[in-house]
Amino acid sequence: MKALLCAVALAVFLPPARAAYLDSNQAVSAETQMNGGGCYPIAKHPQLTDQLVLINPEWAAIDVGTHTPPDADPITLHGTVRLAKINEGGDFSGNHLTDDQNTFLDVDPADMGFVATGNVGPQGEEDGQLEFELEIGSYPLFAWAGTGDRMTTVGRWIWDCGHGNPDPEGTCSSTASQACALDSDCVLCPSCIAGETCVGTVFNYHSELHPPQAVAVSRPGAGQAFSRRRKGGRLATRTDVWITPGGGGAGDRCVVTHHANALDLVSTTECFPLSQPLANVNASNFEFDIPLPPRPAGSPGLRRIKVIDQTPRRLRRPKVRTTFVDGTPPHVHAIVDMTSPVRGRLPSTVGKTIFTGWRRDQTPVTRLLVHLTAIEILNPLKPVAPAMDEKKRCSVTTAQDCSATPCPRGEKCLTLGGPIPGWELFFETNGDWRRLARLEAVMAPGTIAEDVRFDTALPSSGTLRLHASGHSLDCREGQLYGTSLRWTLQLYGFDDGPKCLQADSHDIGAFEVSFGGPDFGSGGGSTSYVTASAGGAGGSCSATMSRLCLGDDDCPSGETCVVTGGSYRLHYTISRR
Repeated sequence: MKALLCAVALAVFLPPARAAYLDSNQAVSAETQMNGGGCYPIAKHPQLTDQLVLINPEWAAIDVGTHTPPDADPITLHGTVRLAKINEGGDFSGNHLTDDQNTFLDVDPADMGFVATGNVGPQGEEDGQLEFELEIGSYPLFAWAGTGDRMTTVGRWIWDCGHGNPDPEGTCSSTASQACALDSDCVLCPSCIAGETCVGTVFNYHSELHPPQAVAVSRPGAGQAFSRRRKGGRLATRTDVWITPGGGGAGDRCVVTHHANALDLVSTTECFPLSQPLANVNASNFEFDIPLPPRPAGSPGLRRIKVIDQTPRRLRRPKVRTTFVDGTPPHVHAIVDMTSPVRGRLPSTVGKTIFTGWRRDQTPVTRLLVHLTAIEILNPLKPVAPAMDEKKRCSVTTAQDCSATPCPRGEKCLTLGGPIPGWELFFETNGDWRRLARLEAVMAPGTIAEDVRFDTALPSSGTLRLHASGHSLDCREGQLYGTSLRWTLQLYGFDDGPKCLQADSHDIGAFEVSFGGPDFGSGGGSTSYVTASAGGAGGSCSATMSRLCLGDDDCPSGETCVVTGGSYRLHYTISRR
């Protein structure tokens, strides 16, 4: 009886146990692969065409329930943002319209059952993180998150099939010295016995929410002016909401349907323009809780709750219902009505901004202006020899060289390959994201003027975070997004096509700077800074140190590229207002 009482006491006073991680090996189980579901790994030493298996499909629903793949019910996930960024290397163009925005979440304890063993294993993210991905073209900047923001999101719970990452690898069942990933590795092994199988492989497929169909990002730690334009004011919570059925390639039925023969992706499959979205944003309303700042002593209750519509023009604008919940902690429950017609039609793509705060909240805040004035390109990260030589081809009569003979009437003359200009860089202060301008033509070192201003207000306990994420474009991202693999190979050819497809964008380095109170880097007035990125690609040649390089091929014969990173500097001023 005493032992039973102790057990009851522990159950009452200890926090609830975290749900067990989902076994990533389930991604390749026979049950999961029924009806074309699940992932399909490749052998240790694959043939070139075996790589097609990794995108057939690249994303597979984890739990299809009563549906047939690729259909599945969406999940709702809650967490705190650890990091938001773009994909430095870019994404596979054959199933993307644009690059992905990636948000990493520290998942709430109640939702940890959505996190797989691969997310936390030797090839995974930090303990508890799960990645949310949505194409940049489907995700407006006002709703991007920053570190520390709270997020509620609804979307497809999937395996990232492109990254099985077996670790540890298995061994052949009799020839234990032979490492393997699949049974076929034991068949091809010269010293193996006929009939051996691969045992003990541990796959590290990540679970993700990819893509979301609805997201609410709450920012409770700053002063807000209750206006569409971001500017500092009294302490309050700003919550930005984005709902869309258009999740890009990862949310399209054609793209995520498994083919019995992966070579179909090269010969017959054409999914662009995307036309088969899987998400049904009208199946239910979007509900979420909005956290509030600490309740000030003597406050009689909430200030007004203000909702600002951010829905694209000419689309239906659904109502938002809010309810104050005076619980522990107090919060506001919000419901975006996606199930009721507006002027005879159901809403589809929807944006909202919701402000909440306490009445008579006199918490002191420091009003700040961050002014980004220039970006200084130190190393443009462009290879001396491009991934493929430039050539010109007609847009339909693809075998015709239009540098020599004009294209037939109605066709365009396309420039394929060659030097790829341009950078892409996004900069944020505490989750307020902007895209830097005039970077499309970057090919050489130089300084580009910018005029980007951020108006914010922080309590003395807050932190001003400046963060940038970007890359230098190369062939795949510079030319191929929104182009199927079949059409890429037809247009570029089976020699140049793979060269362009394998030319990743280049990492320009990390930029992360933080300033604490009470002056948050302003010096009490105004202070200017020049800060370089850290890490990333590029450097100088080992002997000809004045020569910039991206790789060894960019240096004179016999020299190597000494990678130093830090390919750009940002010029900015922090002022107290």
